[in-house]
Amino acid sequence: MQRLRVILFRAAYNLPVTLGVARGVFARHDLALDIAYTRGSQMVSEALLGGERDIGVIAADDVIYEVERRGADLFMFMGLHAGILTLMARPGITEARQLAGGRLGVDDPASGFALVAHKILQTMGLAREQYETVASGGHQLRAAALREGRIDAALVTPPFSVELANLGHTALARVHDYLPRYQASCGVTTRTFARKHGELVSAYVRAYRESLAWMLEPANRAAAIAHLADDFGLEAKLAEPTFDALADPRDGLYPDAAIDVSGIRTALALRVEAGLIGDPPPAPEKYYDSAFSR
Repeated sequence: MQRLRVILFRAAYNLPVTLGVARGVFARHDLALDIAYTRGSQMVSEALLGGERDIGVIAADDVIYEVERRGADLFMFMGLHAGILTLMARPGITEARQLAGGRLGVDDPASGFALVAHKILQTMGLAREQYETVASGGHQLRAAALREGRIDAALVTPPFSVELANLGHTALARVHDYLPRYQASCGVTTRTFARKHGELVSAYVRAYRESLAWMLEPANRAAAIAHLADDFGLEAKLAEPTFDALADPRDGLYPDAAIDVSGIRTALALRVEAGLIGDPPPAPEKYYDSAFSR
């Protein structure tokens, strides 16, 4: 069995991975996953570029950012979802204008979902200079910062968005309603690793797809929810809606794990709009290779 060192966010959208490990799916594909969890996208990038980890998950925008900022040897080889993200605000805030003078928590102010949050708030009538953008870490850390009152709003994914809603926080917007085509989280590695270990990357995609297909079968819903609840220590009132968000055919996990090229174009357009890259932007093909997911 071949060892594959993976670095992930602590987020429910990785259910096909943890479920696949528990059910022996990755083992059947001759893979032994060594999973580490990250505090943020920069940590993932550094771990991959430094050779400490083989495969990771970050947003398409993070890949664009790293490639354009320092010519990083990173590329996307599979797509996971379009965000499954909700802009959550602290209790008492019911509309965007109430965030004026407040603090928006993001993973990295220069990449990730920060540009998505800015775009949504701008569309809702709040200019970027009207609030402070604060580096708060990944989904779990942003949710904790919001829960503890250290920030006023953040984009978060289930189960954290579900938990915050149950605690009285306000769902101001869903990303899908503002950016219907957006490539969010992706499977990422370096071209150096893929050249040497391309079959491992392909085997990972095959195992992921097999696990995801099993998870999405209606007959397996209860078992998948039970695993999710155990993995995150969730009560049923949180585990069930979290799973339903992942399985949502409109806004959940991509059933084929394919990269959404139109979604990458959206990520590029956001960077052009923010003045971070020139117009016209590079072609999406600069940042992905679908050969490993065929």
